[in-house]
Amino acid sequence: MDNRVAITQGDPDGITLHASNQPVLALKVSMSCEWDLERKFLAVHSSKIEVLASVSREPLFRFEYVRGANSVPAAHLQVHAHRDAMTYVMTTVGRTSKRPGRSAKTDGLPKLQDLHFPLGGHRFRPALEDVVEMLIDEFNLDHELDAREVLAEHRETWRLTQTKAAVRDAPEAAIEALTSMGYSISPPEDTPPPRHHGRLRAL
Repeated sequence: MDNRVAITQGDPDGITLHASNQPVLALKVSMSCEWDLERKFLAVHSSKIEVLASVSREPLFRFEYVRGANSVPAAHLQVHAHRDAMTYVMTTVGRTSKRPGRSAKTDGLPKLQDLHFPLGGHRFRPALEDVVEMLIDEFNLDHELDAREVLAEHRETWRLTQTKAAVRDAPEAAIEALTSMGYSISPPEDTPPPRHHGRLRAL
């Protein structure tokens, strides 16, 4: 029995995205999921969100997640674009209401550095340890022999802290998960745990 479920777009070229009615970007999404042993929950095994130039279909950047990754970060962002390719798209799009000053640079051209890529919001953002280990892996930096183990220990501490913070944002979700695992939990009677919508919805 096949344990994998593939989710793909109908159009293999992706969805064309427009700005001022002009095609500027294309979005391609694919996802591979797998059932747990009881076939009750579907987990993402890998996912890819690609952003391409609409005309040339040249890749600009992509967000990837690989559940079983060892040699690269499980969730990561890869930038393909040459500066000229990205500048062309940003110039075509022009100003936006959210970033009104993006195009107002001294030379009149937008910069790649003006783009702000979301990476997990308040609770699930990359830790300093992630960045340091990425630099070691990608640029072959000198490091102590136990550097990766130390980074992994501190990353675990960070993620445990963030898990607790995420639980405080949505305690009912934590109660639901723990109850499904067989725990008995009694929420306070006088004040039910609040859900912090702002934290959960923030980009």
